[in-house]
Amino acid sequence: MTRAEAHHVVAPVLKRVIQYFNTEFTIGLTATDQRPDKKKLETVFGTYSTSLSLKEAMEKEVVAKANVYRIETNIDLSQVRFNGKDYVNADLEKRIRVTSRNELIVNVLKEYFSSGEAGSRQGVIFCVNVNHANEMAKLLNNAGITAASYTGQTKNPTELMANFKQKKIRFLCACNMISEGWDYPELGILVMARPTLSKVLYLQQIGRGLRKTDVKKNVIVIDVVDEYGAMVKACNMHSIFANPYYVPFGDIIKADYAPGDMIIIDGIEERIERITEVDINSFEERYGSYLSQEQIAREYFVSTGTVMSWIKKRKIIPSVEYKFGSKSLYLFSPADVEKYRKELDIREHNDNTIKQDFFDFLEERDYSLSYKMPFMLAVVKYIDSIGDAKIDDVLDDYIAFYQDRLSRGLQVDRSTCPYNGEMLKNRKAICRNMLTNPFEKFERKRFLYYSKDLSVISMNHALYSQMEEEDWARVKKQLQEDLQNYYSEMGGI
Repeated sequence: MTRAEAHHVVAPVLKRVIQYFNTEFTIGLTATDQRPDKKKLETVFGTYSTSLSLKEAMEKEVVAKANVYRIETNIDLSQVRFNGKDYVNADLEKRIRVTSRNELIVNVLKEYFSSGEAGSRQGVIFCVNVNHANEMAKLLNNAGITAASYTGQTKNPTELMANFKQKKIRFLCACNMISEGWDYPELGILVMARPTLSKVLYLQQIGRGLRKTDVKKNVIVIDVVDEYGAMVKACNMHSIFANPYYVPFGDIIKADYAPGDMIIIDGIEERIERITEVDINSFEERYGSYLSQEQIAREYFVSTGTVMSWIKKRKIIPSVEYKFGSKSLYLFSPADVEKYRKELDIREHNDNTIKQDFFDFLEERDYSLSYKMPFMLAVVKYIDSIGDAKIDDVLDDYIAFYQDRLSRGLQVDRSTCPYNGEMLKNRKAICRNMLTNPFEKFERKRFLYYSKDLSVISMNHALYSQMEEEDWARVKKQLQEDLQNYYSEMGGI
């Protein structure tokens, strides 16, 4: 069995699919074996080594070389929040969607890539969101450079892509569409207009332009570099390749340029007047292994409120505190995570403990509202042979439970419950509510996962594999009894 984009296989659903088949051997292919969630591919493919780094691949001319140009802006992103993995998109949009920033990008493309050999290069501009992509496309077209917005809201995306590949369009302004898996070897320009802290995402994006052809030997990468503050610096080519020396359009793997050297690319001739030293310390490189307060709550099986209480009482001291406005994000190093685990006598939660963790969680009977009980009963009812339950089936039973109470003239739940006859008709609203609470309570402790693409709620594969027939019966018995007791205490079944 061979699996491309193999970095996805540790996701619970795909992992079970791969492991379902009995094969003599399994081969996984990926250009980015590192994952943002730090999950290890060894759990599926066994031990392996990455024998060729991207820099080495460029040196050996296996992939196209990258020539880098930096557009430095005065846009201040130091107050943009981030969640320990990447910038908060809502904050990012407010800061990035600035006309002057977009015009800087257009001006560079117009100055260097509007005529001659360079003028025939096609490219992709990676944008923050749909509105940003639309704005970039409009500015480029107004400047005489053919461009189109390519997002999840694009009408006739197949036709648009065909026009791009027929070279009727020079630039695609993309948002969440072609960061991964898309193949167009002729691609010659990448504009990194969406700041990201994720090295994985950044590498996937530049990977779209690294395919060599008989004609194309290099790709131009234009890094848009904003003001990030002292700590939270976005990924860029110089940080990825650990090259502290920048010259316009310089080969990213070359660090020995000298003033007076000539750089010639596609008819562009640039004499190096000075070499600029740049900061190559990105957030990913410095703090990629650290856990945020949200992540440490999941690691310790407690609420984020509990973690914040510990921080205020100085029971745990963050390794790093990053302030944005009146709030702070706290980060904990791996060493400190283990240190406080021992000091607070918190046992480790892993695949070996997950079944006991699950039943311990159920037996807490923490029911501020009734949601967990009908939800989990529906999951158990519809779960299949690989641990998946179709979300539509679960939702049907979940809604039906509350509609039945209404139809019988019974109190739906406590007064804080928003479920009434009108809301229960709004399937989308109930689904959003169900995925926030109760599903999120199970997901936080890694018992359940939700795959939007497959429309399934999946049980953690390690938990599912340990569940016996009597365990399922135990779950159903407890939840049914808990439901009866819950409503009895309210004065009616």
